[in-house]
Amino acid sequence: MTRPGIERRRAARAKAEFSIRLAERDGMREAKLKDLSTNGLCCLYGEALREMTLVRIAIEIPGDARSHDVQGAVVRCLKLRDVAPPTYEIAIFFTQLSPECRAALGRFVTAQVAV
Repeated sequence: MTRPGIERRRAARAKAEFSIRLAERDGMREAKLKDLSTNGLCCLYGEALREMTLVRIAIEIPGDARSHDVQGAVVRCLKLRDVAPPTYEIAIFFTQLSPECRAALGRFVTAQVAV
């Protein structure tokens, strides 16, 4: 049992307000990041995704010249109230990412947290 207000995350996270692309099965669709860590992300997306769904993520981290392809699992999907068009807050835990991507994420988070 966890107590309310206790931080359970194992990695620092930083606000991130840039676009990424997600794909469950077919073509990539744009999503807007809310926050980012070396373990996962939270974003706003135009459709619901079931928990534990595997998704592909294309992410271009500010300050890093390359685009990274990552795989993750949806761990939370909440429909936002009073938002049109329908928008969902999606939390994703990374299941596969390269060491280069993890390092780039770490640099981004460290830089954002230091501000």
